[in-house]
Amino acid sequence: MFDTDMKPDFIHQTFIRCTQDALWDALTKADQVATYHFMCDAAEGDAEVGKPMKMIRKDGSTMLTQVTTALEPKSRIEMTFEPNWEGGAETSQIVFLIDPEGDHCKLTCEHYDIPKGQDGVREGWARHVASLKSWLETGQPIKAETTA
Repeated sequence: MFDTDMKPDFIHQTFIRCTQDALWDALTKADQVATYHFMCDAAEGDAEVGKPMKMIRKDGSTMLTQVTTALEPKSRIEMTFEPNWEGGAETSQIVFLIDPEGDHCKLTCEHYDIPKGQDGVREGWARHVASLKSWLETGQPIKAETTA
C-alpha cells in the first residue's frame, strides 16, 4: 500500500449520482475509462494489481500508463501515473477513494509526488473527473477537441 502519511500534492473531490458499483467499474474497466476519458479514444488493461492500464490517443500512441499497485474493492485504487506525453517524464502516484453516500458517491482523487513541470495535471484531473461525472449521470462524456 501507498504511504498514507504523506500529504498529496493535489486533491480533487466531487459527488456523483451513481452506485458504488458503477463508479468502481468506471474507474477499473478499460472499456469504460475509454468511453469518458477526456483525451483518449481507447484504453487497454483493466485495473489489476501489477498490471498496466494504458490510455490510447486517437493516433494510436499511448498518452498515459497507470500500473495498479493496490486495490481495496469498491473503495480504494492506488496506481502509478506515468505520462507519455513528455520524453522521460517522472512517475508519480495517484489514489482514488470512493465513499458511498445514499444515492450518490463522493470521489476523491489524490495525486502524490507531482514532478516539477507537470502542473498541468491539475487541469487534467478536473477535466477527467468532470467527464466521468457527466458520463455516469447523463450518459454523455465531455471529450476534448483534439487535432491528433
